[in-house]
Amino acid sequence: MVASAAELRHSAGTAPGNGAHKITVNGVKVQRSVRKTQGGSALQKMLRFARAQWFILCVFASIGLAKMAPWVGVKGGPLKPEFTVKILGVGAIFFMSGLSLKTEELAKAAMQVNLHATIQGFSLAVTPLLVCTVAGFLESLITTAPGGGGSSGMEDVLSLLMGIKVLSCLPPPVSTGLILTKETEGNEAAAIFNGTIGAFMGVIFTPMLVMAVTGGSADVPIANIIKKLCITVVAPLLAGQLTKYSGIFSSKFLKKIPFSTMRSLILLTIIYTTFCGTFMKKLEITMGYFFGLVAVLLFQQCSNMFLVKNICAAQGMKRTDAVAAMFCAVHKSLTLGMPITGIVFEGDPKLAVITIPLLVYHPMQILLGSLLVPTLKKWVAAGQDEDPSRKG
Repeated sequence: MVASAAELRHSAGTAPGNGAHKITVNGVKVQRSVRKTQGGSALQKMLRFARAQWFILCVFASIGLAKMAPWVGVKGGPLKPEFTVKILGVGAIFFMSGLSLKTEELAKAAMQVNLHATIQGFSLAVTPLLVCTVAGFLESLITTAPGGGGSSGMEDVLSLLMGIKVLSCLPPPVSTGLILTKETEGNEAAAIFNGTIGAFMGVIFTPMLVMAVTGGSADVPIANIIKKLCITVVAPLLAGQLTKYSGIFSSKFLKKIPFSTMRSLILLTIIYTTFCGTFMKKLEITMGYFFGLVAVLLFQQCSNMFLVKNICAAQGMKRTDAVAAMFCAVHKSLTLGMPITGIVFEGDPKLAVITIPLLVYHPMQILLGSLLVPTLKKWVAAGQDEDPSRKG
């Protein structure tokens, strides 16, 4: 039976998602599937992908640029990262946080004692205990093995293990954990609080921990470090809060500022200058030892993030808090680690080897965190409507 033009009518609406249209033929409703084309050339598809994944692509581009011309982004180079990145860049991050955060959010974050105890306890107690136990066991195996640790290769391994133990005693950095937490829609206020308090605690406790695990002694310039923290962290944060509530900018105007994009650009600058410093360093160990160290530190970082995630879940924390903890509790500060290591091991011929774990871990944590941002952001969004006790 053939339907006439008067008998064939398209109904209003289209079935969602599959391109199926409802039509009526001779009074009988039927459904016809229509294939939707994902139009566009290969170039258009590449552009769509680049727009969606621009940050990840820029991360690898930054590393590539650092490899080609590392002298540009090292300390004393044309970019002057010791000022433009470590002072202006970090200061800008905390100023923007002061502009965008409500004071009551910071006050509320300060009251999350359980979260702070988890982050600081894991960073300055659990990690050093676990790492030093495993490293100490490996050291005993090497020194008691036939031939002991007398060979050049075994001496390098022992020096790397010492560097890993020093690394485990370091506090979290003040900037990268905050940026990555914000990018994943995590608890920004908690990240600010823990990054700041962790830095101040690190000034006091890290030298004691390092001396305990190494048996050395150190006279750390605590006053200078605290002064620097006040300039780059506390002052910009307070300035942002004062600017926010002074009425200079309307809330409508502040909402239009692309804070997220600006933070991402600053993080890319940090990644670039960090890898510039890494590529400029002369490798003091064989490539086999280097790649073995990378594998060990990558495993350590991933397993620690997994462990922190499950500790937060066991305590019924929200996913926004868990993400903040995963970054703040696992990341380590190279800014404090390098001076302390230089002081404790001053004059040691293996100092260059001992510092390699710190130099490898720092860019690794930024790169891994950046790569995990899309996945963790989706994980946080998926848990927004769940019962906190079931998150994780």
